[in-house]
Amino acid sequence: MGSLEQPVPDGQKQVEIPCISLEQLPTPGSAHDQCGEALSASLDAAFSLGGPGVICIRGGHDFQQQVNRIRADLLPLAWALDHLPEQSKEAIHERGTLNVNNYSRGVDGNRSGIYFHPATDTPADCLPEGIPAEPNFYSPNLWPDEAAPFL
Repeated sequence: MGSLEQPVPDGQKQVEIPCISLEQLPTPGSAHDQCGEALSASLDAAFSLGGPGVICIRGGHDFQQQVNRIRADLLPLAWALDHLPEQSKEAIHERGTLNVNNYSRGVDGNRSGIYFHPATDTPADCLPEGIPAEPNFYSPNLWPDEAAPFL
């Protein structure tokens, strides 16, 4: 298990972020008990009582190329989203939640963003039969189809 260490300004506590290589992660469909010691140790360090609550997953060249491609594709969309007409932003604004799903603006005084379920526009449909959808977490994705069809 590796860790990320950053310079610490005076008076602040050093926090180590546990890291693991992408290659050490289990493959899709593999049993959870086949995670391996390195992954188990990293997860324990990250999410134990005194852990930082995050884990760093490092990848090889192909992984970094994919991250760079996604970044290049998505960052310009943030500017486009912020410059939509107010009426379009209101149509996709979160309803009663913050940073859960859809567009939010001015969170914590200055943050804005769009949050969405990545696999489906109706995440409640993924719940097992008989399980009610908590509206704060299973609200449908809202998209500015007319003002920003590229999203």
